[in-house]
Amino acid sequence: MIVRCIGLLALTLLTACGSRIYDQSKPGEFTGSLLVMWVEGGGGKPGEGKFVYVPDLDRQGRALTFRRGAQTDGREVHIETIEPRLMYTDGGSVPRLVQPVKGLNPWGYAPAYMVHDWLFAANRCVNAKDADTDEAKVDGVTFRESFEIMAEMLKTLETQNPVAGSDVQPSAITWAVSSGISKRLWEDDTCPDPRIDPKHRKQIDARLGIGVAGQQKSVRIAGEDVPPARVVQVIEF
Repeated sequence: MIVRCIGLLALTLLTACGSRIYDQSKPGEFTGSLLVMWVEGGGGKPGEGKFVYVPDLDRQGRALTFRRGAQTDGREVHIETIEPRLMYTDGGSVPRLVQPVKGLNPWGYAPAYMVHDWLFAANRCVNAKDADTDEAKVDGVTFRESFEIMAEMLKTLETQNPVAGSDVQPSAITWAVSSGISKRLWEDDTCPDPRIDPKHRKQIDARLGIGVAGQQKSVRIAGEDVPPARVVQVIEF
């Protein structure tokens, strides 16, 4: 309870900082399906271990995609449609201190977090001049635009509402992703190669039944039996 109160107090003070950006944002549209898997460490608990966003197809054959709404304030828009690809994710980098706050569990706003994480993951490779075709689509997106997009996504979720409500206003989250810490992450030029550890790819394939005759059993990697990745979040729009 004490941790919860501390988290709520801190977030209440920060809400006003992001309210202007959030209030001016225009909602867009989420489509497709979201799938997050735990692959290593922490027992799959929120904020612990390694998680991978896996592009999944909904019943209409669509992967998770965010289409921005029309902006009427004259801002320059460098990207209109964002479709995250396979990547490691930490669910929005939510500090453990405030995870007990409803809505700030790392997966509480998963659709927005996945798109936001993809912008940062792709931009690191753009900064390193090692972006592939999908990653290069974010080239030109500014740091300011990254948190404006987050505000738009949170406002969109108010309408589409595939997740539970929150104890805090989305403007507080908007403030958090516009902070100096986020800016330093945006300027990072660490582009992993390979993007996903081959061991983790095999665990994901085992869970999805790819290359293992449809069976979801342990796979043998480097002489060791490795369990399939664990599904921790699924959302379909």
